[in-house]
Amino acid sequence: MELKQIQVFQLSIEDLSLIIRDAVANELKKISNIFKQPSQENELLSREETSKLLKVSYTTLFNWNREKILEAKKIGRKVFYLKSEVFNKLNDVA
Repeated sequence: MELKQIQVFQLSIEDLSLIIRDAVANELKKISNIFKQPSQENELLSREETSKLLKVSYTTLFNWNREKILEAKKIGRKVFYLKSEVFNKLNDVA
């Protein structure tokens, strides 16, 4: 069994805040690079695909459409989202 050493550091609140801010910024940059892949302008995502991609429920997608955060397109009775709009919203958040 390996023994692990515990190290204790004294940090000011400002230093801790800076460390956390840098770590979050680095992770957001990684995520942003993933979503900057070129996509076709008119490619459609189904409601199910969009829900899984964004990890949100259908109700959330419905509310975002109503609030004009992420607008849905209807073809007949089916609901779709433009892939480019979904990725643009993700990039705006990141």
